[in-house]
This record gives sequence, structure tokens and C-alpha cells, in this order.
Amino acid sequence: MKKKNKIAVIIVLALILLFGVAEFFAAPVSAPITPSTTSSGQSSAPASATATQVVQYVAALPSSSIPVKEGSCWTNSIAAPFRGDAWRCSVGNDVTDPCFQIPGAQKLLCNVNPTKPNETSTFVLQLTKPLPASQPVQGTQPAGSGWLMELQGGTLCTPYTGTLPFTANGEAASYACAPGPLGSDVSIFNINASSSQWTADIGTIARAPANSTSGLPVIVSSSTVPIMEVWQ
Repeated sequence: MKKKNKIAVIIVLALILLFGVAEFFAAPVSAPITPSTTSSGQSSAPASATATQVVQYVAALPSSSIPVKEGSCWTNSIAAPFRGDAWRCSVGNDVTDPCFQIPGAQKLLCNVNPTKPNETSTFVLQLTKPLPASQPVQGTQPAGSGWLMELQGGTLCTPYTGTLPFTANGEAASYACAPGPLGSDVSIFNINASSSQWTADIGTIARAPANSTSGLPVIVSSSTVPIMEVWQ
């Protein structure tokens, strides 16, 4: 019996030397996936990044708790120029863009926030005069655009509808976002829609430094973030 035990021990030792201690005693395990880090210290999106959701928004008559205001619209929307049912409207001295026609109702929905349908800032617009003739939509919706975008973390961004802010480097901001990831307002300067998950280059615009010759603002705290959802 002792001789058999000695032979078994010799066989085990031979297998250990041949395959290695770890390979013999340990079961194989999958290595954890660690996000790669960019030169700016940010984690890049993993290979299985969530695709950006693109929604074709349709306005609906909200609950009775949404306030109703009276006003009028004088031109098609600048924020949503590829929609014939979106308008630039005014209530008193306040301008709202876009306001969407509600199918089946002679009313519009303004200050829309699809992530919070009952947001108190949203209101129904009761027209004081008929809508003007809608202008024909020129072309189709370009890739990488929308009238509202939600960044990772819940930041909402809307297109600038006035003069675009240019920086000293010649970069023009296309979307205004608030609140920003760090609690301050930020702007989108570039959108990359070449893959299923869109990304946005964002940054805070600061006043021109005292030694600036152009007097134009500069971009600070710039970063690239995923775009989670887009409404067109």
C-alpha cells in the first residue's frame, strides 16, 4: 500500500512540474474588463457601450396640471428647423423655441422636457391668433443633431437659437447645456455620430484673459462625454 502511495505522489509532482502549480490546482477564470484611460484621465467607453437612443418626438396633450398660457407664433422653429410642426413663439416678452403642435388639438406644447413629462416649466400654448403658413422644410435631419440631447449623467442640451459664441481658437458652440456635470453651464462644441454611441465635446466658456488680443472667450474644463438620448 505504501508503495502505491509513493507512486501516486511521484505522478502528482510530475504533473505539477509539467503544467505549473497554478494551472494544475486553479480553475481558469475570466480576466476583469478594465476601461482604458485617455490622456486626459477620463475613462473611454467600453466596447459594449450603450447605443445612443434617437427618438422622433411627437407632442401629446399633457395632464391637466400643466399650466396653460396665451401667446402666438410668428415663424418656424430655429431649434428644430427640420420639423414643419415646430414653431418659435412668444408669451408676453418671453420667447420659446421650439413649441410643438399637438396632433388633433389647436394648441402647442412648449418648454418640453421628455425626460420629465410633468415638468413645471412645460406649458400648453393657447394661440391668440392662427399660426402663420409653415415654411417648407429644407432637406432632412442631419446626423448628429436634434432639438434636445441628454448627456451621460442627465445633463440636457438645446441648440443655440441666437448668435453662436465663438472662442479665441475659432470654435463655435452649437448647444447650451445646463446644469453641467460640475454644476456649471457648459456648451457642446463638437458631436461625433460616427458610431452607435454618439459623443459630445463639451467645455465651459470663460472670459478672455487679460492679455488676450482678440477679446474672445476661451474654453476651459473640456472633456468628451457620451450622448445617451437625442430627440429630433
